[in-house]
Amino acid sequence: MKTMTKILTGALALGGAITISGCANAHDWNGRGPGPGYAYAQPHGGGWNGAAHNRAAFNDYVVDTTCSGQRGFTLEHHLRFQLNRGLIDGWTGQRIQNAINRLQWRERHECREGDYRAAGRIGREYMRIGQWIDKSAALNAWRR
Repeated sequence: MKTMTKILTGALALGGAITISGCANAHDWNGRGPGPGYAYAQPHGGGWNGAAHNRAAFNDYVVDTTCSGQRGFTLEHHLRFQLNRGLIDGWTGQRIQNAINRLQWRERHECREGDYRAAGRIGREYMRIGQWIDKSAALNAWRR
C-alpha cells in the first residue's frame, strides 16, 4: 500500500477505537457509579447528594458571575460583534440591547441588596439572552 493509505487506515482504526470506548463510557455516565451510595461527586459528600451539590455549585457560579458586573458587558460585546457581521438586524439588536440594559439595572440593584436568589434568576436570564443572540445570528446566517 501507499504511505498515505497506510496513514489514513491507521487513523481511521484509531478513531474508531476511541469512538467505541467513548460511547461505552458515556453510556455508563448517569451520575451513579458501580453500586448504591456512590456518586460522581464523591469528594463533595458523595452518596445521592452529589447531584444536589452540583446544582448548588452551579447556582453559586451563576450568582458569582452575575454579581461580577461582567455578564452584561460580555453580552453587549457579543451582540455588537454579531451586528457588525450583519447577522443580526438593527431592530432585533435594539430589542436585545434593551433587555440587556434592564438586566444590568436589576443586577446592580439585587446584588447591592444581597438578594442572591434574584441574582441567580438574573444570571439565568443572561444565559437566555445569550441564546437569543446566537439563535438570531444563526437564523440570519442561513439566509445569506
